[in-house]
Amino acid sequence: MSIPNSLIIVGSGVFGLSLAYTLSLDDQFADKKIILVDRWNFEPSNTTGSVHNPAAANADTSRVIRRDYPHGPYASLALEAMKRWRGKFGENNRYVNQRLLFSGVGSSLTTPPKELETVNYIKKAYAISCEMTPGGRDAIQVLDSLDEVRALLGNTPSQPPYLPANKDPSARDLRGYISNDCGWADAGASIEWLRQEVIRLGRVECVVGQVESLVYSDDQQEVKGVKFVDGKVLTAELTVIAAGARSSHLLGIPKLCDVYSEFVAYIQLTEEEAHELRRRQWPILVNCHRGVFAVGPDHDNCLKFGHFSYSGIVDVLREASIQVPTRPDGWEAQQKYWSDPRFGFGGEVKVSALGDVDDYENPAAQRALADYRLFLLELLGPTGLQGVDTLGLDQSDNLLNNIANRPFTRVRKCWYNDTPALDFVVDYHPSYGKSLFVATGGCDHAFKFLPIIGEKILALVLRKRGNTSVSLPAGVEPSLEELSELWRFPVELLQGE
Repeated sequence: MSIPNSLIIVGSGVFGLSLAYTLSLDDQFADKKIILVDRWNFEPSNTTGSVHNPAAANADTSRVIRRDYPHGPYASLALEAMKRWRGKFGENNRYVNQRLLFSGVGSSLTTPPKELETVNYIKKAYAISCEMTPGGRDAIQVLDSLDEVRALLGNTPSQPPYLPANKDPSARDLRGYISNDCGWADAGASIEWLRQEVIRLGRVECVVGQVESLVYSDDQQEVKGVKFVDGKVLTAELTVIAAGARSSHLLGIPKLCDVYSEFVAYIQLTEEEAHELRRRQWPILVNCHRGVFAVGPDHDNCLKFGHFSYSGIVDVLREASIQVPTRPDGWEAQQKYWSDPRFGFGGEVKVSALGDVDDYENPAAQRALADYRLFLLELLGPTGLQGVDTLGLDQSDNLLNNIANRPFTRVRKCWYNDTPALDFVVDYHPSYGKSLFVATGGCDHAFKFLPIIGEKILALVLRKRGNTSVSLPAGVEPSLEELSELWRFPVELLQGE
């Protein structure tokens, strides 16, 4: 029973495509039937390669690849994935090294955590980073005030020089550290490359079609395959649901994942401006207090701005001893949109020359853009207080000030797929024996694990089918036992069915 003779993988995103790639490399599956299903046609007849879905969450120009986590298991997984990104997965500029400025608001990183401070999230990540970084604390640059952050970016202090700087380590200020073990990946290009690798290996059949439902045995004890909207049925010994934002719908479990959209915005730089920022070793900017991050310049010389997912904000606030309920418009509200084929898929949002957004969720879009603007002005804006003369600032300050006030030139909508526990779900559905496996709940950070997540999924698939010989290489953390517990199926959601 340990090796299924046939598999259907629903979804060619991070979880599904990485699993298909892993299966293609595993000799145990050389004679097995493997079908990868997605509603998007990645290989249209008029192209020679693959074309990623522009409306998918992974259709991104610059996805952050960071090792810095306040949670040990994910920090270890990210470190393992980073090594692959710096190898074959990141070739041809699919991956770009860029240091990370990780920040929050509160007391100094050298002091113990205090309640109600978002910097606690940073302090925890900093402690883990010190353990994982050669040289420890001495090798990590700490920025203990907003003015130190602005100075690192090449800007003037946040206040005029005649006002004394606050050096109190217990005072509330923007504080953080620099991680050099970070970068970003062109997500769309990475998905296209991995699709081509799967096709080149020749073991996986790629099928285009939208799955409508699962197909069950007569006694409802097993899943036999999937049914498409056109009525076609595919069967297999094992069905894997890795359908991202549509996983909850296909499984009929509304509370498995909270699915909702957010807005990502871009500011266009000139070639000269982008060159200058790269010359300064411009970092990825993450402010967990505002829940905003900025990546780039990317290959198109754009800076990208995004929000933390709701689960990400919850994670930050938990470290500050602030308990936050589930999203008020989550779970049940999303079900009324399940019949809409656009649900779970984003894409470009119309933007005017002045940066105004034309979208049916316009209030939410404008709130997001306002958050990004405040984030920009805090770090890149001119010295504070009205009436301060900024005409004497040097060219580098003018550069940053101009960027801080520049209209957004592009906005796109992306979707988040959060689990209640903020962890992935990678496990068998307990109601159907070993016929239905679930791999979903990316929680806004699964993409960075693209090179390795398929290996972890397959190891759990086989181990839970009785293959006790399955293990991860010596020294690899977390162990399969830890991952099995961390990514377990939430059986409590099935109570009352």
